[in-house]
Amino acid sequence: MFGKYNNMSLVEAAGKLLTEDMQKKGMDINIFQESLRFKEDVTTANASALYITALASVIRAAVEPNMVALELLQKNTDLMNGGGKGAIKLPKELRVVAAEVSEGGTVVYTGQGYESITVTPTKKIAASKITWEMVHRGMISMIAGEAARAGKAIARKTDKDILDGVVAVCTAGNSNRNVTGGASTRISYSNVQDLIATVEGYDVGGFKVSHIVMHPDDYAALTKDTDFKQALYRVNAVQGGFADVKSSVFPIMEYFGDKKLCITAQVASGTTLAIDSNELGTFVQESDVEVVDGRIPGTVDTEVLAVMSYGIGIQNVRAAASCIMASS
Repeated sequence: MFGKYNNMSLVEAAGKLLTEDMQKKGMDINIFQESLRFKEDVTTANASALYITALASVIRAAVEPNMVALELLQKNTDLMNGGGKGAIKLPKELRVVAAEVSEGGTVVYTGQGYESITVTPTKKIAASKITWEMVHRGMISMIAGEAARAGKAIARKTDKDILDGVVAVCTAGNSNRNVTGGASTRISYSNVQDLIATVEGYDVGGFKVSHIVMHPDDYAALTKDTDFKQALYRVNAVQGGFADVKSSVFPIMEYFGDKKLCITAQVASGTTLAIDSNELGTFVQESDVEVVDGRIPGTVDTEVLAVMSYGIGIQNVRAAASCIMASS
C-alpha cells in the first residue's frame, strides 16, 4: 500500500514519518526513546509502539504549553500506575481550634483534622483524522498539525473542567462570592483588592492568593480603571537616566502585586477568580495522553483519538473566591 509502510496502520505509518523526520533533523532516536514517559515498551525492536508513541508525543507537546488552569491545583499522579484502582481519597481540611489548658487540665478535642473526598477520574477524548494522502505523500507538517489540534482540544477541556470546578465552589453560601455591584459593571481595581481579601482574610485558612484568573474582557476593563492606571504609573517609575528605560506601547501585566495574572477565555466573561494554588485542590491524573486509532467506516482514512484520564478534587473551598459581574 505504501511501499516501505506496507502492513502498517495509518497511525503507525504517520508515526514512522515523524520519527524519520526527527532523525533527519539530527535528533538521536535513543535520546528520544529515553525522553518518552509512556507505558509502552518503546524500543526500536518494538517499532509499532515507537511510532505510535512518537505521534502521541506530538499531541502531548501541544497539551501542556496550552494549559492555563493546571497550575491552579496541586498535581497527583498516584493513579498512573493503577495503584488506586480508578479512585483516590484526598484529605479535606477541617478547622481545629487551639485552646489554653491549665495545669492538670483536660484536653478538649474540637474535631478531627481531616475528612476525605473521593476523586474518580474519567477519560476525555479529542478526535482528529489522518488521511491516506497525508501518509502516502509524506505530509509531515499536516500530520503534526492534526496531532497538535487534538492536543490543544485536550488542553482546552482540561482548563474548562478545572475552572468550572473552581467557579462551582464560589457561592454566597460559602461566603466566597463577591459582586461588582451592577449587571453591566465589570471588575475594578477596588474589586480585585476586595477579592484578594476575601481569600486571605478568612480567619481559619491562612490562605495566600497566588493567582488571579480573568476573562480578556474583564482584563481590558481593568486596564482602563483609573486606580489601576495610577498603580501602573507608580510601579513604572525608574531611577537613573534614559538608558534604564525600556520602551513599550503598553506594559505587559503578568502580576497583580505578587499574584500571577492568568488571562483566559476559558473562564466566563464577567467572572474573576482569586486562588491559593497551594491549598485549593488537586488535579488527579490517571493517564498521560494516549493515542487510539481506527479506520473510519467507508473510507481509507483513520481517526486519531487523543485520550487522557483525570479528575479534580477541591479540598479547601475558601482557598478561592470569585467576583461576578452582577448587582447581588
